[in-house]
Amino acid sequence: MESYSDASMGLRDSIEYIRHREKELRLFNVGSTERIDEELRAYFETLNVRITVSRTTSGKPEGVAVLSNATEVLALVDVASLRELLEDAPTGAGQFGITDGEYGDFLRHLKETSFTSYDTEQLLYASREIEDRARRVGQGTIHAGFQQCSVMAEQRSVYTDLTRRGVAVHAYGVPDATPPDLGSGHVHAVSTAEIAETWFVVFDGGGDDTQKTALIARESDDIGFYGVWTYDPGFANLTLAHLDQTYGSATDDMLSGP
Repeated sequence: MESYSDASMGLRDSIEYIRHREKELRLFNVGSTERIDEELRAYFETLNVRITVSRTTSGKPEGVAVLSNATEVLALVDVASLRELLEDAPTGAGQFGITDGEYGDFLRHLKETSFTSYDTEQLLYASREIEDRARRVGQGTIHAGFQQCSVMAEQRSVYTDLTRRGVAVHAYGVPDATPPDLGSGHVHAVSTAEIAETWFVVFDGGGDDTQKTALIARESDDIGFYGVWTYDPGFANLTLAHLDQTYGSATDDMLSGP
């Protein structure tokens, strides 16, 4: 788990924090007719990794891939091994069903806990997975931001079910409509820019760090939603701290069931 120094992190800052930890997989001097870079982009489409291709004047090193982050080289691998990895991959881009022993040095740096996507359907799937996780755990607290209370109302049955199963619910939205009754759940009807622009689902794990999960997505006019989701408990803690500090005070317009 990565260590974090800040006590909390705003929702929009959280998205940028993950995005700026992007890794780069640079392919050196691959064949001019090869399309392995395109295949790798599809395979790693939700991982926070950028695929690039470079040619050197000398043509050396030939057929080598370098994985790095902003500060260091993480791994070197032959492009031939990447071809084998793609051939061995199960159906569906980004599905890591490969034995770690075969590609361990390389994959251990990519099998990380943070993912990014512009695909609203993928983000929706991730949010459902977090809700299902909270349902299975049956305790703890889930925070969900719907942007608007009218959208929150459409998910009322999901979140009232979570409260019945023993999960504490905090739901957030700009009060564009009468907030729904979520049973024992708390509705934070607040008019702030980050609530209006941000869709999020964060589960505190119910006392188990391995169950902590967070999805945060921001809406913009040009790209729709861009989001990140992570299984890093430290990152989830920062987001939970921000929500508690910003919206958990007595001045918050908080509604709850009996």
